[in-house]
Amino acid sequence: MVFHKIDTDSSNTITSALNFFNVPPTNTSVSSSEVRQILTLNPINDRPFHFKIHSSTSYLDLSKTYIFTEMRIRKLDKDGNWGNIDDNEEVGVINMIGATFIKNIKISINGREIYDSNSLYAYKAYLDALLSYPISVKDSQLQAAGYFLDSDSHEDSTGNQGYISRKGLFASNNIVQFIAKIDSDLFNQELYLINNTEVDIEITPNDDSFVIIAPSAEPSKKYKLEIMQCKLYIKTLELMDGLALDVAKKLDTNIAKYAVRKSIIKSIFITEGRTELNVNLFADQVPRRIIIGIVSNAAFIGSKTLSPFMFKPFDIREITITANGHNYPAVPYDLNFSKNCYVRAFHDLNETLGMTNTTESNGISLHNFKNSCCLFGFNLTNSMEDNACFDLIKNGTTILNIKFSKAVPAGGLALIALAEVDSMFMIDRNRTISSDTTI
Repeated sequence: MVFHKIDTDSSNTITSALNFFNVPPTNTSVSSSEVRQILTLNPINDRPFHFKIHSSTSYLDLSKTYIFTEMRIRKLDKDGNWGNIDDNEEVGVINMIGATFIKNIKISINGREIYDSNSLYAYKAYLDALLSYPISVKDSQLQAAGYFLDSDSHEDSTGNQGYISRKGLFASNNIVQFIAKIDSDLFNQELYLINNTEVDIEITPNDDSFVIIAPSAEPSKKYKLEIMQCKLYIKTLELMDGLALDVAKKLDTNIAKYAVRKSIIKSIFITEGRTELNVNLFADQVPRRIIIGIVSNAAFIGSKTLSPFMFKPFDIREITITANGHNYPAVPYDLNFSKNCYVRAFHDLNETLGMTNTTESNGISLHNFKNSCCLFGFNLTNSMEDNACFDLIKNGTTILNIKFSKAVPAGGLALIALAEVDSMFMIDRNRTISSDTTI
């Protein structure tokens, strides 16, 4: 048999199964590591919760920072005292309560504030989980954070298995434990935070009206979510002496650089009766991608009969983002959800997330998209690709335009916009924090 190459420019290679003479590399950078428990500086009954990770010689793996909580639901009795709920009480909590109980989180390093969730942390944490993880993770690992997949009708207490599962956790006055990752920009990248830095974290919980779900309970009944414990667990590392010295010497002439996807989340109130919305979302740097979702304003401000994470289409006919004179999408949508005409928007959401033509999936079906997960994705990068590279910075106004087939319903709507921009954090030898953008 005669063999020949398909092209003479093709180089030679051999299968890795014949690589008998090499062994895997050995990690000689870390001498030891441990997970530390950080308690609140203030009593657990005081709000907000304050945590301080003191300066030390240890490096911090911020991507392994978790919030641990113990919670239970309490009911106001006829004497005005908070007591136990009944065994079969029709009350539960919102999805992913281990993270979404947080209203706002502020993080500072050496006195410089590097993150503020703008009182919308619950939406950021929920959207990141909803859009990023496959069903297999949502049905297993994320249950530690209280994530139980809701049905399309979040308010249906009899048919919503997610609500039923969360209600069952708190039944009979159970004390329930949750643990969830801190979802912050610098905490979502893999580089260690250099030593001799002090980290301050301030956590403000959401109101009870936002986190409690009791769709079929009597209106006169009042409930609250009691947080009995709140702790941080963070991974610290000690480097080998020689490497630690090399890093210290390198910092004398260079600065440590952390490349992050900075997230910006904001809410916009849409008044009732409107059939069109035109609003400036951002006025400085054009984001690399934007996710848009709409919920009823009653759910957004807090209602025990409504889920704050029920993203519906609300008869949107057209939705467009204009940035630097370019429209996204270039060919406008012609949406009609009542006639199931929305497949392009569904496809573009997955394209924005980098999931099309791959085996990755977040589990949002075409049916879910119409009924409970109606989120619109816009990729504003020059290549319109989601990759690990920085994109060229574009400054200008980012405008959102929405047209509705029917007028906005009574009570109004709340629009949630989650955007990402490329950003850099720098730390010098004096542990001074700087950034290419403002917080």
